[in-house]
Amino acid sequence: MEHCGDVKPLRASSVGECGITVAVVGQPSTGKSTFFTYVTGEVVRIASWPGTTVEQRVASVEYRGVRLCFVDLPGIYGLAATSPEEAITKKFLLEGEYDVVLVLVDPLVIERSIYLPLQLAEMGVKLVVAVTKWDVVHKSGLHVDVSKVSARLGVPVVPISSITGEGVDELMSVLVEVATRSKVSSGVAVDYGPLNSYVEALEPMVKKRLESRRLSSRWVSLRLLEGDDEVAKVVRDAELVELAKRLREEFKRAYGLYPEDLAVYARYKKATEVLESAVVRVALKESKLSKYVDSLFTDPRLGPALSLATLFLVFLVAFTVNTGFPLNLLMRSAGLEPLAEALETYSLVGVLRLAFTHLADAVRNALSLYSELLAEVVADGIIESVGLVLSFAPLVLVVSSLISVLEDSGLGPRMVHSLHRFLSVFGLSGRSLYPLVVGLGCNVPAVVQSRVSIDEYERLQVVGSVPFILCQARLVVMMYFAQYLFPGQPVLQSLLMLTLYATSIALYLLTSKLLRTIVFKVRESPELIMEIPPLHRPSARVVWWNSWIRVKHFLVKAGTVIFVLALASWAMVSLGPTGLTPDLTQSYAALVGSYIGKFAELAYEVEPESSWKVGFALLYGTVAKEGLITSIAALSSVEEAEALRAIGLTTQQAVGLLFFFMFYVPCLPTIAVIYQESRSTKFTVGVTLYLILVAAALSILVYRTLELFS
Repeated sequence: MEHCGDVKPLRASSVGECGITVAVVGQPSTGKSTFFTYVTGEVVRIASWPGTTVEQRVASVEYRGVRLCFVDLPGIYGLAATSPEEAITKKFLLEGEYDVVLVLVDPLVIERSIYLPLQLAEMGVKLVVAVTKWDVVHKSGLHVDVSKVSARLGVPVVPISSITGEGVDELMSVLVEVATRSKVSSGVAVDYGPLNSYVEALEPMVKKRLESRRLSSRWVSLRLLEGDDEVAKVVRDAELVELAKRLREEFKRAYGLYPEDLAVYARYKKATEVLESAVVRVALKESKLSKYVDSLFTDPRLGPALSLATLFLVFLVAFTVNTGFPLNLLMRSAGLEPLAEALETYSLVGVLRLAFTHLADAVRNALSLYSELLAEVVADGIIESVGLVLSFAPLVLVVSSLISVLEDSGLGPRMVHSLHRFLSVFGLSGRSLYPLVVGLGCNVPAVVQSRVSIDEYERLQVVGSVPFILCQARLVVMMYFAQYLFPGQPVLQSLLMLTLYATSIALYLLTSKLLRTIVFKVRESPELIMEIPPLHRPSARVVWWNSWIRVKHFLVKAGTVIFVLALASWAMVSLGPTGLTPDLTQSYAALVGSYIGKFAELAYEVEPESSWKVGFALLYGTVAKEGLITSIAALSSVEEAEALRAIGLTTQQAVGLLFFFMFYVPCLPTIAVIYQESRSTKFTVGVTLYLILVAAALSILVYRTLELFS
């Protein structure tokens, strides 16, 4: 498996040839020095800027095979350059050699510090904004919707903490991505009112004569009209500068103020628009109730138990609303079958699937008049695949919303802290419990929730190990096997299921440890450095921000992969050497299943006439685990209740196969989100093969052990 990116700690090396040069700028007290030291480890070269006594700091780091050189520029409030330090920074931005500008923003005074990135976004350079001090913003009751700020500035915005390391790896990745782009993003558009016509009059000439292709011709035109002498020197065209002066005086006579006066007003107005509804400040007041709750969750004995109970309650609410699980199982056990079916049908996912089923039926009926093949491809292939993708969206949204509520209220950090000590034994932090619990319902949102991890290593640990957690789809198969193997024996059924769940959690923890220590070669567990904010009522707006970001990312990134895989799966099941076939035994999936069935013959001594059905079920189960039993029943032309009996499995074979069914591959959508989160084909393939090998070894061990005692 491939480690996708170097993360904390990033060490400096001698400054040599730079693959990418990053100009680091920011207003004073934005945390620039702390960031610079954290990323580079130590300052490699300190000198004075030519002709000045101002300190120059340059250092380089190796990141994913690319050498990034960071140039720490003197603090600057804006591009007016009112001091020698600001003049140095401005000159470097205008004429220096760099590939991307990194501007740091202090969120605690974001209304003031957003002005500089706004100016730089207009400038036309390749730009990335980092919002610093992310570890303390929550404690101060401040929330910033960085995705909204990013969209309005037209450049990437990444929240980071140079104390905990949060977001630094993502920032490094974004810097590389932006620096290697062939084009600069469009940036921000500021409305300068009557000054716009003067800019438009000057810009064509600037575009023709401007030597620097890095700078925006519109920005240069504006700065010339503002009387910027440094920009005039960069232009090096006396005729153009003289024209700008005449237009500048003309504007002064017409409107009674200089262009720079109007420009400053317009920028501050735009800065206000950029932050409008993107910043929320919550008043933090500690009540007696919050003090009592705080004492319970921070108690070393009660805290872990309460944290687990709270997480499971969140899990129950999230999945009951989305799929009806596990409340539907409780209803069935109480003999309330109609209520259970109604809950499943009218849950969020149930309603969505019902809608797509009706749509597919309508399209199939309409297109079948022209072509049976076209009708099947569009209805069962494309529409059903889109429905599969969208069916996960409510799940991701609700799970993300509830976890965001925990985090924003301050309860989440307390739960993380209480469970951290135990999980650190396995190379994880307390935050890894979120995806573990979510995985009991569905592995897809569990992999997405890996983003709550402290560092990149932990995130990949969670991505690679959470597929072992038994989801609700596998629970359906597990319950079927338990009832088949031990009819009328609830104690043995429960024991089997508890064994599988315990094995599932053990594999999650042990795999995480293996990934961190053997694959990533990191001995230390994630260091939990976090501010515990006061308990307070969560902000609905903040919860929506955090949830929508994850849903949008899932739909855009993972949705495409899931759609393609779902379409390919439909083709395997619906098509065969003779073309479109309703007979599963004539499909390509059955053909491939016959080869996979050889494994069942060798590992579990399944008879050849039944092994191909097992192979087909394994292949079909990668689409959706709950379809495992259905596929066997369809191939054997029997009811689902008789599926296992129809292929003649012994108790030992059935238990061995059950262990393999539970752990080999959750489903194709999970594999898709593993690829989305790891951004690596090698890592995704490695995790998939690892899951299959562990499942095979474990299931064969179980089968052979049972054979010895039979």
